[in-house]
Amino acid sequence: MKRCPTCSREWPDDLRFCPQDATPLRPAGTESGLVGAVLAERYLIHEKLGQGGMGAVYRGEHVRIGKRAAIKIISRDLAGDPDAIARFTREARNAARIEHPNVCAIYDFGETDDGLIYLAMEFVDGESLADLLDREGRLPLLRAATIVDQCCQALGAAHKLDIVHRDIKPDNIMIAMRGDGRDIVKVVDFGIAKAVAGAGQTVTSTGLVIGTPYYMSPEQVGGRALDGRSDIYSLALVLFKMLTGKLPFWAETTQDVLLQRLMADPLALADAWPEGSPPWGAPGRAGPRVGPRSRAPVRNGAGVRAVSRGRRGGRA
Repeated sequence: MKRCPTCSREWPDDLRFCPQDATPLRPAGTESGLVGAVLAERYLIHEKLGQGGMGAVYRGEHVRIGKRAAIKIISRDLAGDPDAIARFTREARNAARIEHPNVCAIYDFGETDDGLIYLAMEFVDGESLADLLDREGRLPLLRAATIVDQCCQALGAAHKLDIVHRDIKPDNIMIAMRGDGRDIVKVVDFGIAKAVAGAGQTVTSTGLVIGTPYYMSPEQVGGRALDGRSDIYSLALVLFKMLTGKLPFWAETTQDVLLQRLMADPLALADAWPEGSPPWGAPGRAGPRVGPRSRAPVRNGAGVRAVSRGRRGGRA
């Protein structure tokens, strides 16, 4: 089997390009023998949790202290790519700098004697927002506001360190449950995050797109320098998706999505709302702000407070 480094899907060996986005396919790699093994004399690997563009994620346990961890291992077919190694190393360094309860913590990073590069991080006993939306379609207003508020807190902590995530999307937002039934949000995968100094790269020298096209900001699509306002744009698209079950930009191909982001007006919230006008009584004609200067910085609690005001006024 071969794997697409852009969409992470696997395809038959006789294909050269991904049918979904025309990216050149690469060998899928072989790390399946890890289940049941002890990695780096530290982590007993219990099961494979998933596969991404850069590698696989496993559920593991520290053999001495019994602490659960999610173990990300870079694909062997990318291990010889200096850009991929740099992004993987950057994930460890950037995420380790951000100390916040809504950011997935990093425990360990290293390379095994046989050349496997791994990252051990906090195990989140829950599901991704993408899986939640696949099941529910869309979320109630207050729940969506609570989730996006915790994302704002995580991004605020990163932005104070001049770290931009660059790939905010439902797949990178994990949802766990408190004992009282409330959601706990963990923002994960700072693998393509980059300190603001020198940021501005959208496509690597090997052709791997940095970011997910459906959630990219216009400045990210255009390859311009990024700051935290790019994450704000992406998070606004995530909120739009949570509330309506749709995205304000949609096309069948990646290229058309990128062109829409630069040239087309977004679908207005009022037009996407399933029951007509949004419940808080606003006209809902606005979409995500294209220009970075028009986007306010994240403010902790702002989303939940706004929804609470609307509910007290009988509009939610």
